[in-house]
Amino acid sequence: MSYYRELKDFILELKGGEFFLSPRDRWFLKFLEESSYPLEVVKQGIKKFFLFYPPEKRSKLPLFMSYREIEKLNKYHRKNAKPKVDWHTKFKERLSMAESIIKEPIAQPEVKDIWEAEEFLRQLENKIAKKLWDGLSKEEKKKIRNKFQVFEKDDELFKSMIKRELFKQMGFKGLSLFLD
Repeated sequence: MSYYRELKDFILELKGGEFFLSPRDRWFLKFLEESSYPLEVVKQGIKKFFLFYPPEKRSKLPLFMSYREIEKLNKYHRKNAKPKVDWHTKFKERLSMAESIIKEPIAQPEVKDIWEAEEFLRQLENKIAKKLWDGLSKEEKKKIRNKFQVFEKDDELFKSMIKRELFKQMGFKGLSLFLD
């Protein structure tokens, strides 16, 4: 079963009584899949979020409101996950990848552990996203903002979706040490 279909069935069961997901909910699930959030982490986050509310209110709750819970669980999952290859090697590869994208040298920082390395790479991703965003015309920026305007109320999610869209346009998955 596909990532989307498994989550769709799971969510509809949690919401109770609904037959389909809204376009905004489908978009949010697509964002999670493209951002490589593990299926089990997403399921746990959504379940934890929805079970906080009484059953009669669940059907009206927008799915994207579970993002903070999913993000918390994802950070915990990553912290407890063991990278498949030596993280030092992968870190150096990610730095050179970032250099080729931003076209400027990056001073290799002294990182003590994988979590410091991951945080540094996350900051680099934000720098890349800003550089890509600044390179867009006003029309392109407006088009992307309009595409995700339904998520504007959640600033963190809104920025993440825009960053994901910019990366998707250039065929870039991200720098995380936990991505293959």
